[in-house]
Amino acid sequence: MHKLITFLAFLAVAGAAQASWYWPFGSDSSDEEAKPVRRLSEIMEPVSLLIDEASDLAADGKSQEAIEKYREALKNLDEIEVENPERVTTPEFATVRNKRAYVNAAIDSLLLAQVRSNASSVAVSDTTELEKKLAEEKKDGKKTKGKKKVLTRRERIMDDIEAGKFDSAAVRIEEMLAEKPNGAAALNLKAMMEMAQGKAKEAEKTLDQAIMSNPRSHFAYYNMAELLLQASPPKKDEARRYYETGRAIGGPKDEQLEESLR
Repeated sequence: MHKLITFLAFLAVAGAAQASWYWPFGSDSSDEEAKPVRRLSEIMEPVSLLIDEASDLAADGKSQEAIEKYREALKNLDEIEVENPERVTTPEFATVRNKRAYVNAAIDSLLLAQVRSNASSVAVSDTTELEKKLAEEKKDGKKTKGKKKVLTRRERIMDDIEAGKFDSAAVRIEEMLAEKPNGAAALNLKAMMEMAQGKAKEAEKTLDQAIMSNPRSHFAYYNMAELLLQASPPKKDEARRYYETGRAIGGPKDEQLEESLR
């Protein structure tokens, strides 16, 4: 009898040990309720479709519609990062960051093309009302802090340049430079404004400053290539060197630039 009790106790201990060992791989109710981790490629499908649609619209000459699609893609990328905070800093999410850089570059390229085709010189002698308007915008911006804005300050500047509102663009650019002296982003915008105004020498000097400020950003190299192509006669060899430098440091392919360089 004693042996039988000992044997049954051994089986109970063994059973308990086995249960404690295998339970993480069993059908625990909490595991059944846990949501499976979606693959990044699956999450990115809607963004990829939007980018493809935007690219097709841009190829058809529908630049504004393309810009809206690209902005929609950016909104989706924002949502992906918000919904996956624990994955944002992982190497896996480099794809998301690369997509964001590509989309921003595509928007900049389309806006710049609009500037080149539509910009006209408009003189404004009195900037009092303009400065008042900018002050109101800044005040409103503080009230809506934390909310997603329809347009960034950079986009407002590019819209002003496109519309020929150079005084408005200049005031905003100076604000940026006051916040970050010699900032590459502000210098690129300043050069774009100077290019739209036909001030080639000033634009070249400004782009040199932008390159020195941030030599690892492709924007100034691409803008310099555009500027050199607008020279009379076009300086294609020099422009190609700037474009290739921008590509070498990670800039996206710019089909319009490449077509002009052929």
